[in-house]
Amino acid sequence: MSHYLGLDIGATNLRCALATAEGGRVGQVAHPTPQGPTVEAFTDGVETAVAAVFKETGVDPAQIAAAGIASLGPLDVDRGVITEPANLACDLRNIPVRTAVASCLPDVPVRLCNDAIAGIVAEYDHSNSTENLAYVTFSSGIGAGVAVDGHILRGRAGNAAEVGHVTLDPDSARRCGCGGRGHWEAFAGGENVPAYAAELAETEGFDDGLLTDRCTAATVFDACGDDPLATETVDRIGDWNAQGMATLVQMFAPQRVAVGGAVALNNERLVLDPIQERIDQYLMNDPPEIALTRFGEDIVLRGALLLAAAEGRPGLSPVSADSKRTDL
Repeated sequence: MSHYLGLDIGATNLRCALATAEGGRVGQVAHPTPQGPTVEAFTDGVETAVAAVFKETGVDPAQIAAAGIASLGPLDVDRGVITEPANLACDLRNIPVRTAVASCLPDVPVRLCNDAIAGIVAEYDHSNSTENLAYVTFSSGIGAGVAVDGHILRGRAGNAAEVGHVTLDPDSARRCGCGGRGHWEAFAGGENVPAYAAELAETEGFDDGLLTDRCTAATVFDACGDDPLATETVDRIGDWNAQGMATLVQMFAPQRVAVGGAVALNNERLVLDPIQERIDQYLMNDPPEIALTRFGEDIVLRGALLLAAAEGRPGLSPVSADSKRTDL
């Protein structure tokens, strides 16, 4: 029996799953994303996760028809590499993830895409095929995938809709993980939330007792409503998110925006309410429906499996009617 392999490589977690050609999920594993210190250590971690899913399921690698990788970016999909990831602990460049996966699956086609594009593939697979749709992830970073007039946008080198790196405040000194200043992700990406809170504490006189060495985005969101610094930080992030979402809506005019990523999934009301309440003031047109994705944290892995299924059946788009897999 043929199987498909899907891999979700985020900045924090790495998930790998197998599904049958009929669409049934066979099994999956989750590991922390390798942070370096070298490119080789990163690719070794990817290969370890692939080996682990075969051990977990008992499936022979020879049964794999195709593989799909959904990865943090930016990417060069033609070369099969993550070029300069912004949210890893080490400064790694040109990580050959497609080659790493292919080394575990000789003579098997391996397709690479941005993780947010995999998210839109999964959402679009369950939508009206003519729908204009967007998927936005709030996690370690911020990213988007977009479908316009029945077409999923991939862009040059597979980097369409990298909205986390849209400049919202050109006068800000806040640095994003990519090195730019004033980007949406610099204020609201999970990796940057503690630093943003520290900036507000320093410049506006808030008590900074919340900001221990172990402070994370979860620490700040969990303390919202009890701690003045956390409450102010989350409120400011809400406004940046409304501005960033309005920018995406003005560019692509989606009818619906599905939201995912750990920051949003774990803090639904704190993330979505400010966007829904404030986006009107930044828009010319009516706002779209904005809600959490129906697939939770599984959305990117689901998209990776859909990409693999399409790769294993030449000529099929991963979002064509014939390739829909409602139970992946």
